[in-house]
Amino acid sequence: MRALAGAEFRLLARSPFAIVMAGLLPAAVGMLIVWAEQDTGRAGWGGAAGLLLVTLVTFTAYTGGTTTLAARRQQFVLKRLRMSGARDATILGAVLLPLAALTLVQTAVLMGILVAAGRGPSRPWLLVAAAVTGTAAGCVLAVVTAVVTPAPELAQLTTSPIAIAFLGGGFWAVRTPADDVSWAMLAVPGVSVTQLTRAAWEGGSGVLGAITVVAALSLVVAPLAVRAFAWDPRR
Repeated sequence: MRALAGAEFRLLARSPFAIVMAGLLPAAVGMLIVWAEQDTGRAGWGGAAGLLLVTLVTFTAYTGGTTTLAARRQQFVLKRLRMSGARDATILGAVLLPLAALTLVQTAVLMGILVAAGRGPSRPWLLVAAAVTGTAAGCVLAVVTAVVTPAPELAQLTTSPIAIAFLGGGFWAVRTPADDVSWAMLAVPGVSVTQLTRAAWEGGSGVLGAITVVAALSLVVAPLAVRAFAWDPRR
């Protein structure tokens, strides 16, 4: 795992385009959301932070992860790694680890800006839980989407439904009072992450439900996604 992930980190660092798309673009979008909240004050700082985290997970962990897996498969990298005897889950995890780490670093930097501005969370452990579980869910769903993504160029198309669920769920959550978020709503990926992030600032009920749903998503879907993953280049 360490050797494979190290190789992926080096590949990411050598690609300026990947750094811009996986780093600066979602960071800029997240900052735009924070600026909009400061201007309008409608979502609250917890809600704005939730939208920021959902944006980072969507663009970096999920969309970036899907694109990377499709590219490595098309280049026969994954098939060669599989012939080395490494476990399937280890190979996929190593490929996704750099993007997961990048998502968490982006979250730490931008949340640090909020703390410096005096807008930090009163329950930071809930923010950590939201970032970790949300990133894990994004990576697991990236494996799922890569199953039906024949080429990296098509990732923007195949990731659209789940990306909309992430981003739309985030906006749905901030428009709903925290105590009114139902279990059915928490089934939408963006709602759970936003609800948990909002609780880091505002408190309220539903924390256990949000953690349970987003963690269960990763634990249940991950083994199924690894089993269904196609290792040969798709046509």
